[in-house]
Amino acid sequence: MVNSIFTVIKSYTALLFAILFLISDACEYPPRENFYEPVRTQYFALTDALVRAQGVTTDGESYYFSSNYFLIKTNLDGETVTARNMTAIPLELQKLGCKHIGGITYYDGKIYAPIEDSKVFEHLYIGVYDAETLKMLNFYPLATELQENGVPWCVADPENGYLYTARRDHIVDINVFDINTMEYLRQIHLNDSVHKVQGGEMYQGILYLSVSREEQAVFAVNLETGQVQKAFARNLDENSEGEGMTILPTEDGALFHILDIGSIFVVAHFRHYAFDVDSLVWD
Repeated sequence: MVNSIFTVIKSYTALLFAILFLISDACEYPPRENFYEPVRTQYFALTDALVRAQGVTTDGESYYFSSNYFLIKTNLDGETVTARNMTAIPLELQKLGCKHIGGITYYDGKIYAPIEDSKVFEHLYIGVYDAETLKMLNFYPLATELQENGVPWCVADPENGYLYTARRDHIVDINVFDINTMEYLRQIHLNDSVHKVQGGEMYQGILYLSVSREEQAVFAVNLETGQVQKAFARNLDENSEGEGMTILPTEDGALFHILDIGSIFVVAHFRHYAFDVDSLVWD
């Protein structure tokens, strides 16, 4: 009897997922000129989408995903969960109104996560978590004058020992911190603005940023010169929302791995792109 009930539940759940994915696919645009198509797309629905709704990063052996309150770690299939923290924002910060984790990054066995009191933006932090267990190790406050309208993302620069952040809207300056002490060091001025950044990673000395505006594109930033250029536009439904990204060469030829929330908000996509970074020309 119990087995029969579980079989029915599994059948209905599978049917629901199929309907959600069918609706999600129906909202996808066909290939369009000047928009980059993914090598493959992974689909997640309901609670699986919920825990993959904000950011993603990698240590080369696992993926790490963030959502408003949660962190999870998976194998490189993006599906098999190996660790989770379902209360990744500590109660002390929740009491201050913190309720949003943004685009995350990996460095030296730790996950760095931006935490904010979304819509208020008076309490902004970088949380540091053990990458093995996802338990919080520490958190550091950020100056609100540096982070107008919140701290939606952070990116580690392992080669230089820096952590980068910026304000939410129309970024013209990148904030630079010592990643080990979270001491503020300076700003890097950009030659053009980037709007609504959701996440990013460093790759071969270039900062790549994914946005939820501007064709939900990926932008490339040369931090030595401040030059900004669009790397590639993503062919997403206009009602979807681009989220965080990470960079890792994979066997299918993909390099950029980017999240988005579908036009129906109970579905998330994890898209894998084989964009050639050598196609970018810098002044």
